[in-house]
Formats: sequence, structure tokens, C-alpha cells
Amino acid sequence: MNVSELKKVFEQKGISEFEVYHVAEKSTEISTFNMQVDTENIAEKNEYYIRGVYNGKIASVYVEKETESAKEIADMIIRNAKAIESDDPYVIFGGSEKYATLPESQSDFDKYTLADFTKLCTETEQDFRKKMAEITTTECSLEISTQTVTITNSNGLDVSRTGTMGAFYISVAVTRNGEVRPSYAFQFFRKVSDIDKDRLFAGSAQRAYDSVGGKSVPSKSYPVVLENYAACSLLRAFAPMFSAENVIKKLSPLGDKLGQKVFGDNITLTDDPFAEKSVEKYTFDDEGVATFPKTVVEKGVLKTFLHSLKTAKMMGVQPTGNGFRFGNGMPANLCLETSGVGFDQMIKDIDDGLLITSLQGLHAGVSVTSGQFSLQSSGFRIEKGKITSPVTLIIASGNIFQLLNDVKCVSDDVVALGHICTGSIFVGSLSISGN
Repeated sequence: MNVSELKKVFEQKGISEFEVYHVAEKSTEISTFNMQVDTENIAEKNEYYIRGVYNGKIASVYVEKETESAKEIADMIIRNAKAIESDDPYVIFGGSEKYATLPESQSDFDKYTLADFTKLCTETEQDFRKKMAEITTTECSLEISTQTVTITNSNGLDVSRTGTMGAFYISVAVTRNGEVRPSYAFQFFRKVSDIDKDRLFAGSAQRAYDSVGGKSVPSKSYPVVLENYAACSLLRAFAPMFSAENVIKKLSPLGDKLGQKVFGDNITLTDDPFAEKSVEKYTFDDEGVATFPKTVVEKGVLKTFLHSLKTAKMMGVQPTGNGFRFGNGMPANLCLETSGVGFDQMIKDIDDGLLITSLQGLHAGVSVTSGQFSLQSSGFRIEKGKITSPVTLIIASGNIFQLLNDVKCVSDDVVALGHICTGSIFVGSLSISGN
């Protein structure tokens, strides 16, 4: 898109400031089912999100593949601006003083063809079936994408970032003793050579096999370990409470807690856009503000909210580089500091507890505004420091404030999922509804 032409037309039309947010993405998607190809797809997209200021109102338009002329885009912005009645503040950002430089991507994706990726999926299914005769259904998918984001505006901002990532997913159904158990596992990666089939097998086929015969447990409070991916899911559900936008809208229970102790002493949360475990790294947010690691909670004390340009202006503070399109004020990578202990060491003194490996109903069973949650769960018993029999048909209930005030330790088996990085979390007591 010709930014110079846009600027010329916008000036003629009375659009005082503008910004062009461009996303160029190339993606490959493969899926197989029972070792037969289901999907093979290579796609490209070019998307433009254009904002402009007309008569003090900021309006936006969406354009694909440069199909609209500069005049048509200007007319759409003017029309949309005239329909806006609110006087919300806006900022067309001129740029940060300095932006971090990330190491060059070590991706090896270009060494593989579509046929190679398809073969990887079908051979993974075959390998799993050879390892376990009880597997009756397999499904595999691989997605690879390279995305370049460029932001250019009339105030001098001109930044670009490119991210490449892959996702490998395997789903199985295991039939054992007449019972069918499904399970799945996935891995995000930057190199195809980093895909760990042994870990994927343990997380899908072996987990399904071990879960056969699962039963409920008596209702009471138990010492509970939230396995790393389950812990990620729970923290991700409550991440919006740190958003300054939600604070302003009174949708966060942390609104008046800045500088106060809200969680236990061993809870330190850092928003790290360059987190080692995450394949998603950001040198600037979607408003062009430079990102940087920041402590959100330090030893239980709330240190900052996560700000976009708009919320920073409204609260009279500096932006934190969290103006993202997937959610204003959401973390880039919210990381829970570990206690420096291994998983086995963490559970060795638990005589009668639970390991929760799956949490379901996170959309309906979580209230960010109150901190309450009630979630269908499954996992395993922990008896005398060992993981034993499978557990199912239980409900884990509580409050995120109570839970994060009762964390005994966080193990070092850190994983990244949905902008959250954490190891498994040992909670002293959690209410479980069973039989």
C-alpha cells in the first residue's frame, strides 16, 4: 500500500492523522486422520487496518489485498468518524526511543516440503500405533505460519516485526477393558527437528491408557497439584484482571489494589515479551510501543496494571507496551516465577492429594470480576508422594485470590500456553466436589 499516496489524499480530505497496520502472513496446514490425508493447505493473506482522525474522532477501516483506492479508504474513514458519538481519548503514537533486537529466527521450515510435512503426520500416527496396540483412532495436524506486522503512521512511526512458529497436535482414542478414552497433546516449535514425539506420546496415548478406570473421589478439600498445562489454562482465564482497560471498566477485582499485597509471598508474575519458553516474542505491541519485561506482581504485591496508550493516558501513567489486538492490556507472556524444585520433589510429601491434569469449562466456569471458579476436572490421585489411580467426574472450586495465597511451590517444569508461562503449581488446599 502506498503510504505517501494515502497521506496526500488524507490531507486533501481533512484527515489530520492516520496509521496503517499491515499483516502479511504465509501459512501451511496439514491434517491427517487414521493415517489418511484430511487437509493440505498453503495460504497467504494481506490485511490492512487503517485508522484516521477526522474532526477529532478516530475511525478505522479494514482492507484486504489493497482492493480499495486511497480515496475510497478516506471516504470510509470520514463516514465512520461521523457516526462516532463518544469522546474517548486516542493516540497516534510517534514511536519509542529504543526497540529491543531479537536474535534471528532459527527456523528450519524452509527445508521441508508440503509432502515432508504430510509424511511427518502420517508417520507419527503409525509410530504411536506401533507403540500401543490399544490405540483405535489417531488424528494429527501441523500448522506453520510466518507473520510480518508493519506499523506506519503520520507521526513518524515505522516499525516491523516477523514471527515464525509451528504447532504440532496429536489426538488419540485408546480402548482398554471395553472403555474408550480420548486424549491429546501438542507442542509449539520453531524447528521441526525440535518436535518431541516421546513427550507427545506420553501426553496423549500414555495419558489416555493410564486414565482408563478413572473414578470420582469423596468431596472434601485436598492438597492439589495443577499440572503445568492446567495451571497455564487457569492463569490464562484470569489474566484479564491485570488489564488496565478492565480496571477502568470496573471488570477487574484489582481496581483499588495497586501497591497492595494480593497474593502469597511466593507469587511473582512477570510480563516478559521475550520469554525463553514462548515461541511468541514481541519487540513492540500493536500500537508501536516498545515492549519490555515488567514485574506485575512481586512477592504477592501488585506492582502495575498492563496498559495500552489509551489507558495510560486516562490514568496518567506511561504505557507498558500491552496494546495488543488480541486484547488491550493483555500480557505478552505472563510468567510465574518457579520455586526451583522439580516436580517429583514437589509431590514427595503429599500423602493424600490430587494431580489435576485437565480443567474444562473455563469460559463458563470462571468469573474474572469476582475471582471465583468452578471447573470440571480430571487427573490422578497422589498417595504417599506417588501418582497412582486415575480420577474423573470431579469439580474444582475456589477463588483465584485464595488459591494464589495458598501456593506452596511452583515446580520447574515450565511450559508456555496462550501467553502464559508456568510450571506445575502445588496448592495447599482446594475444594473438590466428587462423590
